[in-house]
Amino acid sequence: MTTFIPEWGAGSGRALQLRRVLQDLGDGAAVRKPLLEVADSADFFLEHDEHGWLALAICPARYADIGGGQLFAPDGRDAFLRYLGALGDVLAGALPTLVVMSACSESDTALLAQDAAAGGQMTLCSGERFAQGGADALRVLMRKLSARQATVLRRRYFPESEIAGLRVGRRTFHRDNSAALTGVFLDREQEWASKLDLALPDEQAALARDFSVRLLNGVAGCGKTLIALQRAILLAQSRPDQQVLLLIHNTHVVADLMERMHRGHLPIPANMQMFTFAKWAIRQWKAVFGRYPQMPKGHELLGMVRALQPRPPSLGLDDEQLLEEMNFLNEALISGEAGYLAADRAGRGFALREIERSQVWALFQQLNAQLRARGWRLWSAIAGEICDAAQQRRDTRAFATFATFDHILVDEAQFMAPASLQLIKLALRPGGSMFLCADPRQGFLKNRLSWKRVGLAVAGRTKKLRRSYRTTKALLQAATRMLARQVEEDPEDYLAPDFAGMDEGVPPMLVTVDTPQDAVDRVANEIAGLARQSNFPLSSILVMYGGRVSKDLLYASLCQRIGAAKVWWLNKDRAAPPGGYGAEHIRMASIDTATGLEGTFVFLLGVEELLSLGGHDRGTEVRARKLYMAMTRSCYRLSVVTAQALPDEALGDIFERRA
Repeated sequence: MTTFIPEWGAGSGRALQLRRVLQDLGDGAAVRKPLLEVADSADFFLEHDEHGWLALAICPARYADIGGGQLFAPDGRDAFLRYLGALGDVLAGALPTLVVMSACSESDTALLAQDAAAGGQMTLCSGERFAQGGADALRVLMRKLSARQATVLRRRYFPESEIAGLRVGRRTFHRDNSAALTGVFLDREQEWASKLDLALPDEQAALARDFSVRLLNGVAGCGKTLIALQRAILLAQSRPDQQVLLLIHNTHVVADLMERMHRGHLPIPANMQMFTFAKWAIRQWKAVFGRYPQMPKGHELLGMVRALQPRPPSLGLDDEQLLEEMNFLNEALISGEAGYLAADRAGRGFALREIERSQVWALFQQLNAQLRARGWRLWSAIAGEICDAAQQRRDTRAFATFATFDHILVDEAQFMAPASLQLIKLALRPGGSMFLCADPRQGFLKNRLSWKRVGLAVAGRTKKLRRSYRTTKALLQAATRMLARQVEEDPEDYLAPDFAGMDEGVPPMLVTVDTPQDAVDRVANEIAGLARQSNFPLSSILVMYGGRVSKDLLYASLCQRIGAAKVWWLNKDRAAPPGGYGAEHIRMASIDTATGLEGTFVFLLGVEELLSLGGHDRGTEVRARKLYMAMTRSCYRLSVVTAQALPDEALGDIFERRA
C-alpha cells in the first residue's frame, strides 16, 4: 500500500481521484508533500523502491488563462513557461516531472506541451489522461536517482526529515566520510509517523476540537525520540507564530540531543522549547507561586516516613513501599480519603485492605503537615498543586507567567502519571495538539493503567510502530524472550515486534569475571582496544553501570585508558561533554537514567541483581523490564560483564557466554 507523507484525510472530486491513482502505486511507494514553503516546488514527490522518483505538479490553470492560441496575451503564457522552467530545474533536469493540466482538455494540453517545447524529463498531460493512465503510467516516467541526488532533493524539499549529528549506526555501523554529501534521513515509516495530522493549517483548524491528541506506540528502537524531535522542529518551522514544547523524560537524553544537534549544525527554532518534564514542571510551579519549590533529600524523606511507621508495625509495608504509596496518592490526584478507598490500585504490586488504606491516608496527612512546617513538599505533589491552583484562580495574575503552548510533544509518555498529564493538558492552548510517544513495555502501562484512566481518549488516534531501526534481530529477539518469561503482558497493550528484514546480528555476550574490579578492568580494556581502531568513533560507545560496581572506579579507569576529556559521564557532567560539543567521547551513564540513550557498542556491568531473574513477583517484573530496556540500547553489539556466575540454565538461550 502506498505510504502518504503526511497522511491524506478524506477528500472528494479531483483530490479523491488523485489519491486513487497514487494509491495504486502499491507497496514500496511513498508520496511526499512538502510541508515547508519552497519556491517553485512540485506539489508531490513520488518515490518507489523499484522504479525511482517522479515530481508531480497539479496545474489548475485553464487553457484560456494561459493565453493559449492568443497572439497578444503573452503575460499568462510567460508565467506558465517560467513555472515549467522552474520545475524542470530541479536536480539540473535529472528528476523527471509530470505536470497534470487538470482543467485542460487533451488537445489543449498537447498544444501547450508543443508551445512550451516540453520534453526530456518534462511531461504534460491532461487530467483525463492522468486518470486513464493510472499508476502504470507513473511507473514508466519514474527514474532512479543516485544517493547524492536523492540527498539534494530531500534536503531541499524535506529538510525536516534529515537526522542531525547521527552518532550511531541504525542497524549496523558504517563509517562514511562522505556523510555530508549523502545524508542520513528518517526511515519512511519514521517520517510518516513524525508527520501524522500535519495537514495544511486550514485543514487542521477544521479538525481541531478542545485539543487534538495523537499517540504513537512503538517497540524499542523504532525511533520514537527522533520522531518527536523532528516533528517538533517541523511544527516550529512551519508555524512560526505558534509555540512548540518538547518534553523529554531523561535529562541525559536532552543533553545527548543537544550535542547531536550541535554536530548537525541544527539550531533549535526560536519558538520551540525542549526540557525534561521535571525541569519544565518546576519552572511552571515557580511561574504560579513566585518561588522555586523546596523538597527534602532522599535520605531525609525516608527518615520522616520511617518515623511515621506505626509501632508495632501493622501495615506490612516497608519505608519505601509506604513512600511509594504516598506518591501514588499525589500522582493519581486523589484528594480525599473517600476517593482513596474507592480508587483502583490495579498493578500496584501489593494489596491494601480498607482499614490499611485509612491508616495510609492518615500517615499521608501527617507527612504533608510535617513537610509544610519546613516549607517542603513531595516532588510528586508539584503537578497536582499547579492543577489545583488553576481550578481556584486561573483568571488571576498568579497565572500571568504560566507558559502555554500550541503544540506539546511528550517522549516516553508511558512514564507520565495522571497528574503530570493533567498539567500538560493545562498548558495546551485551545485548538492545540498533543503528540505522545510511548513504549507499552515500560512505565505506567506495566501497572495495568490505561490511557483512558489517565484522562486521555486515544481510541482511534493511535499508531503503532513495530519495526526496530536501532538494533539487530538477534539482540531484540533475546530481549523479547527474556521479558516474555518474566512478565505477563496485557493483550490490550502488547506490541509484538516485526523482525522481518532486520539485520541478523549476533546474540548479546555474557562475560563472567571473578570480582567487580575485574569487571571494570575488562570493560576499560575492551573500550581502549576499540579506541585504538580509527574506524570506530568513541561517540558510538555507551557504558551503563548498575549498583554492584563502583561508578567512581569505572570512571577513573576509563579516564586513565583513553583520557578524561574523552569520557562523558552523563550523571556527572549533565549539561555538556567535558571536551565541549563536537569532540569525540564515549558516554557513561547509570542504568537507572539510561532510558532513551543508544550506542553501537554497549557495555553493561554491575547489574548482577537484574540477571538473577526468577518467579513472577512484582520485583522480578521490574528487574526484567529494566534489563529489557538496557539490552535494547545497543545498535550492534552488547556485552554484559558480571562478577556473579549464573547457572547454565539461567538465561542460557539469551546470552552467548564467554569467560
